[in-house]
Amino acid sequence: MKTAETLLACCVVGLACFIGGQTIGARSNAVRDEASGTIVGRPSRASMLPARLARTPSAASRAAVPHSEERLVADAAGSSRSAGNTDDRRRRIVSGMSGTYIDELLVARDSAISRWPDRVTRPLRVFVGEGTALEMWNPDFLPAVRDAFDAWVGARIPVRFTFVRDSATADIHVRFVSTFASGISGKTVWSRDGAHWLLSSDIQLAVTHPNGGSITAPQMRAIALHEVGHLLGLDHTRDTENIMSARVRVRELSEADKATVRLVYAVPAGSLKR
Repeated sequence: MKTAETLLACCVVGLACFIGGQTIGARSNAVRDEASGTIVGRPSRASMLPARLARTPSAASRAAVPHSEERLVADAAGSSRSAGNTDDRRRRIVSGMSGTYIDELLVARDSAISRWPDRVTRPLRVFVGEGTALEMWNPDFLPAVRDAFDAWVGARIPVRFTFVRDSATADIHVRFVSTFASGISGKTVWSRDGAHWLLSSDIQLAVTHPNGGSITAPQMRAIALHEVGHLLGLDHTRDTENIMSARVRVRELSEADKATVRLVYAVPAGSLKR
């Protein structure tokens, strides 16, 4: 049985002021709701994190768009995958957190790491649908989106992607829409099991700015970079020098983006709570 866990977060990319969202699905029999509020502005859950993971962000961090809504799910079904040793996972996170924004991710995700199992020899299958029927469609969007996936692989994570023509065989579906009624420019939906291992994902990308006008291929790549980051299990960070900032003003992965995703994929999925 699949129930809904949603995380809607605003993302603004470059001068075009793109806004993107994320929606998460989880297989669960027990649902817990949190009051809506900002991801980066809410109080740190220090008691849920290892020592030092609840540290205050540096002064260089910039405020993100304070507009988000979150609904969390507790999965009662569990998972057949090994969750790993919680204390070992916490030690590895603490020892590797320098240069990352893993602390912000853990606050947003209730002290849990959600990630794909290692997929190097058996890459994740990605289907990218064409939007030829859309008025603002640009065929250059297709290589731009594929390049966004390749950029994350270049961060040296144990995940590879292969692009398939049959949507029925895909683990990940990417499709283009004209625009979102809510004013966002991208949305990622993923499902996970009870141990926080990711199972499948869907990405939607708008070809039109929220305020009108067509999106260029470089802008589409920036939106896709951000959404693929969500697909891989990352959340927002306050620092606008990172692609995963809720207010994105860059078009490439930062060293912090790369270091954070590498750390996420250096430990097993699961909760860091004792």
